[in-house]
Amino acid sequence: MAAAAELSESIRILVADDQGVIRMGLAMILDHEPDLTTVAQAENGEEALRLIEQYDPDVVLMDIRMPVMDGLVATERITTANREAGRARPAVLVLTTFDDEAYVLAAVRAGASGFLLKDTDPDLLVAAVRAVYRGDSLVDPASTRVLLERCMELERQVDGGTTNAPAQPDPRWAGLLSHLSEREREILVWMARGLSNRDLATKLFVSETTIKTHVSSVLSKLGLSSRVQAVVVAYEAGVVRPGEADVRWDS
Repeated sequence: MAAAAELSESIRILVADDQGVIRMGLAMILDHEPDLTTVAQAENGEEALRLIEQYDPDVVLMDIRMPVMDGLVATERITTANREAGRARPAVLVLTTFDDEAYVLAAVRAGASGFLLKDTDPDLLVAAVRAVYRGDSLVDPASTRVLLERCMELERQVDGGTTNAPAQPDPRWAGLLSHLSEREREILVWMARGLSNRDLATKLFVSETTIKTHVSSVLSKLGLSSRVQAVVVAYEAGVVRPGEADVRWDS
């Protein structure tokens, strides 16, 4: 198991999944770590919202497909409440399968900090919880980028396009992107390419604290609540495109 993060207090976690066996299994993995504590379990989104008020978790592991209220609606309500209250927690980490591709992008747009496959390795699960707690939202950068690209290909097919035709840049983002500084634009591009805060700090020869400041500024100027949302915007705006190495600011 991965070494415990150097934290002064335990990370409080709520697990939301309609399958009891999965909830219990996830809780067992998490509670095995000295810095992680499962404070509540919910079998649907509505119960998760109620338990958040009661237990004030730092991180929510959220299944997408649940009865009563699904994970998409619950995630959007959580992140909206966070934004209105001016807070960053609880962060939402979506649990998914590759059968849920069409839902993953919607969850990210709703404000989820990242996602994990349900059959992910326990070490990655633990690392992911710690990562979103720290605010480093791109939990598995390479996988995140690949899955987002696949999701957008699905969207183009639904809209009547083809997977070989490039997506047209969404004009909604042009004005907001113009407010980014050159450094912030560079940060956005490399986030979309899958670099973590640590990777960015190394590449740009600055501290992780400086990178976090830039990332926060990017999110604020774009009106976003997570790094993963920023990655989606980079693709939607045509700043980066699936399978391309070039950066586009004039699209």
